[in-house]
Amino acid sequence: MAHVKRLGWKICGVALLLFMGAAVYLGYETCWLGTVSLIQKSSDPAGVSAPGPECRVAILRSDYTSKYLEKPANYYAHIEYWRNLAQSMRMPVDLIDDAQLEAGPQGYKVLLVPSAICLSQKEREGIRNFVLNGGGAICTWATGARDENGTWKGLDFLTQLTGADTFDFPERSTPWYISFLGGNPISAGAPGGSRIQVDSPERLEAKSISVDGYWSDSRLFPVDPKIPTIFQGAALHKSAGQGRVAWFGFQENSAVAGGNNKAVLDFALTNALAWTAQKTVCAVNPWPAPHESATVFGCDVEENYFNSSYAASALRKSKEKGTFFCQSELVKEDADLIPQLKGVGEVASHGDTHAGFSQAGILSQYLRLAKSKWRLTRLGGSPVMGFHPPSDDFNDTTLKALAAAGFHYILIGGENSTGADSVLPNIILVSQSLKWFHREMSLVKLSRTMEDDLHYSPLGIVGLSPAMIVQRAASDFEDIHALGGLYVFSFHSQGFSSAEYVGILPELVDQFRQRGTWIATAEDVANWWELRSHLSVGISDVGKGGVKLIVHYTGSAPLEDAALTVYPPGDIKTAHVVLGELPQTSVKILTTSADSGLNLQLGSLNPGRTYQFGLLWGQ
Repeated sequence: MAHVKRLGWKICGVALLLFMGAAVYLGYETCWLGTVSLIQKSSDPAGVSAPGPECRVAILRSDYTSKYLEKPANYYAHIEYWRNLAQSMRMPVDLIDDAQLEAGPQGYKVLLVPSAICLSQKEREGIRNFVLNGGGAICTWATGARDENGTWKGLDFLTQLTGADTFDFPERSTPWYISFLGGNPISAGAPGGSRIQVDSPERLEAKSISVDGYWSDSRLFPVDPKIPTIFQGAALHKSAGQGRVAWFGFQENSAVAGGNNKAVLDFALTNALAWTAQKTVCAVNPWPAPHESATVFGCDVEENYFNSSYAASALRKSKEKGTFFCQSELVKEDADLIPQLKGVGEVASHGDTHAGFSQAGILSQYLRLAKSKWRLTRLGGSPVMGFHPPSDDFNDTTLKALAAAGFHYILIGGENSTGADSVLPNIILVSQSLKWFHREMSLVKLSRTMEDDLHYSPLGIVGLSPAMIVQRAASDFEDIHALGGLYVFSFHSQGFSSAEYVGILPELVDQFRQRGTWIATAEDVANWWELRSHLSVGISDVGKGGVKLIVHYTGSAPLEDAALTVYPPGDIKTAHVVLGELPQTSVKILTTSADSGLNLQLGSLNPGRTYQFGLLWGQ
């Protein structure tokens, strides 16, 4: 009888454990899957000195153009889009007709000529004189390509106005993307290094010495890889006489699907409004001064994991850091490997095994991630904060599980990065709520937009020469460097980390150093980007010859070497800084160029502080 009772108690205990396990599982699944949201944090737009009532805007509503077009309603929509943008900036707006433009607009700071393909000769002369006398003009598409009767006159007026060499209507298949280059007033703030998709039947390409945006594919490469970016311009700006001109080769209201595409495009359009109105534009630079781009050497430690020690040795000799994404179930067999890799930079997770993540539920993903994090932390002696999915296989559930497991960033690549709309990091805000319980976390998403070593050719690394590898990697790097983005040189323990190829690492380090990129670990980049996201800048005018800059920082730790790029209306070669009241930080002028603006390096910024200083020119 006693035996039966003990057996009964055991059965009850097992049943209770199963019940509790099921309850925990269902509760966890329901809690996370039902109450967690993922939101991409938008970048702050550039700071702009507030336009006052003197910044009056005239928008041409051309009857010549509307009579020529089969569907004038679309044309009128462009005009309304600009009017709403200008009014959102508190700029007084008037619509003017062809006769008013022919007579010469008076009392306006900016003249908007959206998609006005039909202009009379007097209107063309009116626009030119307006700019030469100190006004700002913004044109879109083939402005003035036809006369008031619809007769084709060519694109000479547009080339004269913008300073471009030529314009062209190429035949290209959809979809259409525009990528914005950093380091110019149109892309100040969020747009630099980003791309948007547009659905615009009005398309025009410019060939110019420099452009602010170019027609690209979905991965930010020029749409025609055989010709330079500056031959495929989609946006540009130019100073002309005392005035300024900006041009966009597409419809201003054609961003596909709204959302981030629309936000980035609106940032560029409002920057153009401010810059042509000769207001000061200022943006936070993406990387620590004086660097214009960032580079991560990332090694996936998988098969032949012992080869990763060759890469560690090569980076150590080059006195640079790397990030080693380790599969924890493999590297646990070698207790000495993780400390060796950690001594050269960072150890991060590549999962517990090579199995993908996207097919598993959140509890399964969480347990795998927590297990990998715990084992690698135990082997290395310090917390593991980064994750690169094996085979780049992950989904939104993975992001939720990563946040739950206490990871700080994820590195994505392959097919999951082909839709990346920027070569800059993104911050994903993870919010969890359940009745009285609420918490918010953030993940930094780093994107690798170039191929890793196993995809350098259809056959992998078979037959590749070290010289060819260096040439290919240097070319990929230059594409990302030109955009001011993050370049990830991604390789494997069974790939370029092998003794046959690892000699390429010092060569690449030397080349990248010469280009002034910031070589860092993935965690360094994620930390910088998260802290930088808490930095904002405001501007107020202090007369015609200067502005006051207000820098506000709310990060959790001091921020070092942040930099600003300022585009003032005056002669920046005479610019100088005047420090304001306490608290203060040092401000150093790095470069002054009419094309790249005025670059200012800030000293240490402390959390919760606001810093003010003056920027004066022409005095």
